[in-house]
This record gives sequence, structure tokens and C-alpha cells, in this order.
Amino acid sequence: MRQDVEGVISLPPEVVPETLRDWLRLLDDHAVLSSLELLPDGRLVIQALPEIDPRIVARIRRTMAQYEDVLRRLT
Repeated sequence: MRQDVEGVISLPPEVVPETLRDWLRLLDDHAVLSSLELLPDGRLVIQALPEIDPRIVARIRRTMAQYEDVLRRLT
């Protein structure tokens, strides 16, 4: 496992479970936002959020960076 940048983890192909690989293939190789939840029993639950366009994340980050000072003063 390698952490590329803050909040991004890159897994080598040999550690990606086949179940996850198959599920991602069903998404037609499109980027999809998802939520990850580690349950108390150790299971990992991954839920796709196809109704949210992944490009919106980039727009939100740009907007937040642009207004970072103003947003900080609001909190």
C-alpha cells in the first residue's frame, strides 16, 4: 500500500480482492464516488454513490481553496 497524497491510497493489483475488482468492472471503468465503512466486526462496506458526479469533488475543492480564508472565518 502506498499513500500518494493526503487522502489517497494506492493498492497494488495483487492485494485488490477479486470481488472488488469484479464490482469495479461492472461500473464500466467509470470513476464513481463511494463511501467506505469499517464495521466493528472488521468487515469493510463499500457503497457506490453513482448519483454524485465525481467531477463535482474537483469543483468543490477549487471553490473551497478560492474562498479558504472566508470559510475559515465563518467557523
